[in-house]
Amino acid sequence: MFYGKPGRKCFAAILLALLLILGLAACGGTDRPPDDGTAAPPALQGVFSAEQGSFTFNGDGRSITLNLTGELARASGLPEGESRGTFVFLFRNEEWRYDKAESFRVMIGDKSWQFRNAPGQTNETSLAVYLTEGSEPVVFRKEN
Repeated sequence: MFYGKPGRKCFAAILLALLLILGLAACGGTDRPPDDGTAAPPALQGVFSAEQGSFTFNGDGRSITLNLTGELARASGLPEGESRGTFVFLFRNEEWRYDKAESFRVMIGDKSWQFRNAPGQTNETSLAVYLTEGSEPVVFRKEN
């Protein structure tokens, strides 16, 4: 037995469905991390080193010189010894500030390597990246 007209129930169901869809769309994810209201940090500059080698950032937000040991080079796939290239920090494949980025990409010639960034640990004085899958991040500390 129907209470009221079937047309009203159908209209109410459609209206409810539209509201749910719009509500989900409004809550949908974003392609950017949440803005915490802080200013973007300055470009990385200087030599950041660890037992396995070093990254030298020129302060222009692009240029990098790598100097990696054989062990780290073999594990990560990066070239051994000194290499010059460019870098970028990414969030969902879009360039982003290093302290909030999901990944760190190094480009040397026509090759590139992408590593997971440790956003809570990468800052003006340290670079923390997962150079091999399933490992702890390698932390490169800025030299004085």
